[in-house]
Amino acid sequence: MRKRRVVHLAEGSVSSDYPATDTVTAIARYDACGVPIDVADPGSAADRITGAASRGERLAVHLCNAHTVTLSDSDERLMTALQEADLNLSDGTPIAWLGRRRGQYSPVRGPQLVGEVVDRGREIGLKHYLYGGHDGVADLMRARLERDFPGVAIVGTETPPFRSLTKADVAALADRVRASGANVLWIGLGTPRQDYLVADIRDRLDGPAVPVGAAFDFWAGSVREAPRWLHGSGVEWAYRLLKEPRRLWRRYLLGNPTFILIALRYTFSRGRAGR
Repeated sequence: MRKRRVVHLAEGSVSSDYPATDTVTAIARYDACGVPIDVADPGSAADRITGAASRGERLAVHLCNAHTVTLSDSDERLMTALQEADLNLSDGTPIAWLGRRRGQYSPVRGPQLVGEVVDRGREIGLKHYLYGGHDGVADLMRARLERDFPGVAIVGTETPPFRSLTKADVAALADRVRASGANVLWIGLGTPRQDYLVADIRDRLDGPAVPVGAAFDFWAGSVREAPRWLHGSGVEWAYRLLKEPRRLWRRYLLGNPTFILIALRYTFSRGRAGR
């Protein structure tokens, strides 16, 4: 592995004091019902994203939970986006459980990932662009991040339109992100819309595109996050369901059993193939 090097910065510049891509892509992967998941903890995931951002490298990131995997089973566009991604993270305890034999012991949660990347990014001058949430959510998220991480550079916030994005929308967004000088684009549209956008915008940016969904609401304070003692328990979904039953009942009460059936189907088919 190439040694980290000390870089003296001009004001407003970004350090490339991170390993080159070939040193961070040698990472274990496992299969989660057809979706390739990279073995990573929040720290190593943040290092991968921060390193790519510091070097101006394109990086399509996806945070995959049981809902993501369930949708991808019947959504070819989503499955293609996940299979062609640069970095897929286990944003959910069930997905992490599937990779335990490969060393994935806990999930990489969106809110935590945001904090880790923002914190590391301050040291090397990274700039961030927030695209997501309802009216005002991105601005509230920005205020909270600036309060918790003094010196963070957030150079743009936007509330996306509540409709499917056109090719022209994606091109215009990419132009705005590049013009802002942002090194990382954070997306909060919910699955699968945010995953579609990552795939569509990847080659138009010079840095990572990272979809973190509800992390926008959690950082903004508009939705209360589950207590810390529930994180990684496998039942964090129940807390969210109690808080937002009208919006989330279908995802959890119908989606969770569907995910179990899909996982059993893959396990059974893999067992038969191994005979």
